[in-house]
Amino acid sequence: MKIIGIDAGGTLTKLVYEEGGRYHFKLFDSKNLDSVIKWVEIISPKASLYVTGGGAGKIKSIRKDVRVIPEFLAVEEGTRRLLKDQNHELTRYIVVNIGTGTSFFIADDRNFTRVLGSGIGGGMFMGLGSRLTDVTDFAELVRLAAKGQRESLDLMVRDIYEDQETPVSGNLTAANFAKYKKGKTNDKDALRSLTNMMAETIILLANQLSIRYNVQSIVFIGGTLSGNTPLKEDLSQFKEMLDYHAIFPDNAGFTGSLGALCLGMKD
Repeated sequence: MKIIGIDAGGTLTKLVYEEGGRYHFKLFDSKNLDSVIKWVEIISPKASLYVTGGGAGKIKSIRKDVRVIPEFLAVEEGTRRLLKDQNHELTRYIVVNIGTGTSFFIADDRNFTRVLGSGIGGGMFMGLGSRLTDVTDFAELVRLAAKGQRESLDLMVRDIYEDQETPVSGNLTAANFAKYKKGKTNDKDALRSLTNMMAETIILLANQLSIRYNVQSIVFIGGTLSGNTPLKEDLSQFKEMLDYHAIFPDNAGFTGSLGALCLGMKD
């Protein structure tokens, strides 16, 4: 491999390289960027590194010859490449990039503009998730969340009205974590409730953009989606109610690193 694209996020660091005519993807914990450089030096010591994300400066301090790519430029390039390679033909769409935090973009054939941001993202999931469960590994938190049932913690609309007719769907959340009891709550249920709270907040923000810009297609990308089936499920749960089309490209967690790689190949 001659070029490696790296997205050094606040939570996860993503690598992409091309070999044998196909892309290869690798994930690291951002707490130890030294291990990223060591891996590169073992696998391909002469490779050119194109780096983006909040940790790009730190990687550059470890290895001086890296090329830093502006994050939004890398995200745009990577998103367009994924959509093209996977035959998603979209003319105008919303991009929701769920990384450590979450950024919202409006995109079309020519423009890719950030219009909104939120602190609800992978950083919150890691921080609150470890506080709730004492688990600090991202993949393990996701695995536990996949086995949880949020209804044991979240107060649902149907819980309030019991046998009465509800003014809105009884399956909607009335209050996140309202049933939480310290020392008595199942870790798996707590993490699924947390995942759902993230998804609900992100969808509500994206829906406001959908209404404002009259766009129904929402493309979800970002490292927090890597292997995160529970989050994808929860982001899709309001499709009929809010009339949006949720798109999850394969390897969407590597959008920034893929963009850095593609820009490096053009350089």
